[in-house]
Amino acid sequence: MAYDPRTIAFTAEILHPPQQLRAELVQSVHNALWRLPAVGYQNFQIAPDGIHLSNLPQTPGQVSSATFAWDRLVLREELRGTTPEDFTARLTHVVTAAYGALGIATSLAQQFTVRSLVAPRHYRDGREFLSRRLIAPGADAWQSFDRPLHSLGVRFVLPPPPGGAETYHVRIESWPQDQRSIWLENTGSFPTPTTVSDVARMGQQLDATYRYLCGPVCAFLSTLDTP
Repeated sequence: MAYDPRTIAFTAEILHPPQQLRAELVQSVHNALWRLPAVGYQNFQIAPDGIHLSNLPQTPGQVSSATFAWDRLVLREELRGTTPEDFTARLTHVVTAAYGALGIATSLAQQFTVRSLVAPRHYRDGREFLSRRLIAPGADAWQSFDRPLHSLGVRFVLPPPPGGAETYHVRIESWPQDQRSIWLENTGSFPTPTTVSDVARMGQQLDATYRYLCGPVCAFLSTLDTP
């Protein structure tokens, strides 16, 4: 039986040739996106680490932002009920507007992160599932810490397949906010330059990162999720 992941966060990190940030150009991006309510941002802020566009959080922990740094553009949508299609639309609009305004012809590489939650079928506590099925040194070994586990997890680095270029970094951890759930993260790194005319490729890379999390990663956990 497949899991039904609840995706809670998307991040896109688009690397480009280094350049000096010009606030008036980023302001023009903000103005252009403001005319598109579905992908626009309410706030404009200049900070030491870059220029930030953001939306006000409606609930604790929500994040909706676009950060312009000297060598990259970072988009984040967290705990906002965002779908892959929603994030792809935002990515396409923001990158297209930013590339045009900042005079960027080609990105150098892309990195996408997807975070989701799943609930084990046969365990009421995600920590119990991970400690017994994924990390299983035996009960005596856990006693060596001489205190209970608050959280635990593992990290895998999966290199490109033959003929591929993407590397996946997978993290599987317990989630302190909800002991019933398991927190999953997949970061896909794509060292493939992309031109502004081919921004749709970025959406395909995001989709591949999302599908790998919901497919092979969840399938791996499912094989361990037995009584």
